[in-house]
Amino acid sequence: MSEKSERLFRAMSDIGDYKIDEAAETIVSGKPHWKRWTALAAALALVVGVGSYFLPRMGGGAANGGSGSGTDGASTFMSYAGPVFPLTLREENDAITAERNITLDFQPWVRVWWSNEEEAASRRDLTEAERQEVLDDYNQWFPEGGLWQSSSDILVTDAYTLTNALDTDQTVSLLYPFVSSLQELSKEAPVLAADGETLETVLHAGGYSGGFQGAWEDYGETGENPGSRNLEQPNSWEAYKALLSDGRYAEKALGEYPDLSGTPAVVYQFTDAWGPEADESKGVPNPSIRVTFKMDYGKTTVLSYGFHSMSRDEENHFMGQGFSIREEWEKGYGDPYYLIVLGDDVENMAYQGYVTGGWDTQATVEAGVTIRRYETDLDTVLREAAALMYREVQEVCGSGVDFEMYYGLLREDLAAYGLLSEQPVQRYDTGWLEENDVTNSDRVFYLKAEVTIPAGQSVELTAEMTREASFDFYCAHTENQGVYGYDMVTKLGSNLACTSQTATLEDRGQIEIARQNFGFDLEQGVKTVVLDPDQEHYYLEVRQPEDTE
Repeated sequence: MSEKSERLFRAMSDIGDYKIDEAAETIVSGKPHWKRWTALAAALALVVGVGSYFLPRMGGGAANGGSGSGTDGASTFMSYAGPVFPLTLREENDAITAERNITLDFQPWVRVWWSNEEEAASRRDLTEAERQEVLDDYNQWFPEGGLWQSSSDILVTDAYTLTNALDTDQTVSLLYPFVSSLQELSKEAPVLAADGETLETVLHAGGYSGGFQGAWEDYGETGENPGSRNLEQPNSWEAYKALLSDGRYAEKALGEYPDLSGTPAVVYQFTDAWGPEADESKGVPNPSIRVTFKMDYGKTTVLSYGFHSMSRDEENHFMGQGFSIREEWEKGYGDPYYLIVLGDDVENMAYQGYVTGGWDTQATVEAGVTIRRYETDLDTVLREAAALMYREVQEVCGSGVDFEMYYGLLREDLAAYGLLSEQPVQRYDTGWLEENDVTNSDRVFYLKAEVTIPAGQSVELTAEMTREASFDFYCAHTENQGVYGYDMVTKLGSNLACTSQTATLEDRGQIEIARQNFGFDLEQGVKTVVLDPDQEHYYLEVRQPEDTE
């Protein structure tokens, strides 16, 4: 963990439980289980990694941390970043062989000075006034004008010499897989080059690579955690082995997203909502509109956009959904709200204004909204809602995330895990479209490129990337406190015949090795080693030397 992260963590250690509970107030009846954990995880996101403002990968539970807990002696970290995968070909070609060398460079561990002004300027997602607030905060926290910081990331160069054994040129389609999420894509996507020239690539995204588990209170004495309220990201390379070994994941990633254009939908669009201004002193803290209707839960499915409170009574065929009336200064002001009805239509729809969104509050206010009912197909209305959500996606992920990819993955998640699935998970049972994990969940991406290898000759191909570390959380106090892990696989998911593989370590004087199976020896100067292609997995776990400033 960087010095910046440690300082932020110490500052946040003074936050009491009441603050976490206050931030995690639940407004959905009967669903309090994971909100408190969400707030705590959001707090943890501030202290993990330099410059990271996102939820860290939540791989294994606290009980899974510790030395040598993996099947091959590697640690099972609480946050697992995933391995470096080998290059593969879109179609197998026996004429092409490869020699591989992977370099692990610890340059990001070298400390650099980062001024408060640079920190504020880097927050391009903020307004000028908000950046000034950031600068004011950092000037207060770090009165010396900035801080020395480093990163637990490393730079990886995965290099291949591709040789064509035939007497005719071979044009091959290459696939380079890597683990990331949409929100980390701009940082972690590799750059492919052939003979020093950057290649044009097409990016394909696989589905969510993990599973689901219960909430914190669902843990039993055996460590089992039934339920599906929280994400359970992969916590070992074996999880990726199970995911990729049969090739179906890659084929699906390279295929088409679900087509929802043939699914009829009834849409209730809500616009021009009005009501009193929020005024705590007048007992109107959060003026809201609640929409109620009758429905048969066995015949009707309701998706929604813009709604954030709910009351459900399946026995009496009742559903209510509510939203806060946005004011002009609020994000999303003027946007429509949607109730998307699949199956039988709802009945007896009505609305009423209330002083706040909680369903236990019955104090009403004068409020109104324009409701338009129309029929369309699910793809059309879902695309409209996705376009509204995409604005925030761009703020979080940057402009590098294509809308069609985001929208395709949203459809895929709804069909696999949401209310469009035959077995929806608890995490998405509200049907609120904003409650998706498309941007923050880990998945395997594939960079596709074409390369021509001349007859009897070779092409040097490189994939250069930034890789995050695997780690145990700072507050967990496991045996792996201060230990960071990096790993690679030699052949998983690849059809490319590698005649040799080597690994090189550029330690920059920044590390001492805690555990490994590469065979590096820093004291003896052994920094390049030959890998055994039959050894599927190699790992390196390091810490900062005690005498390092």
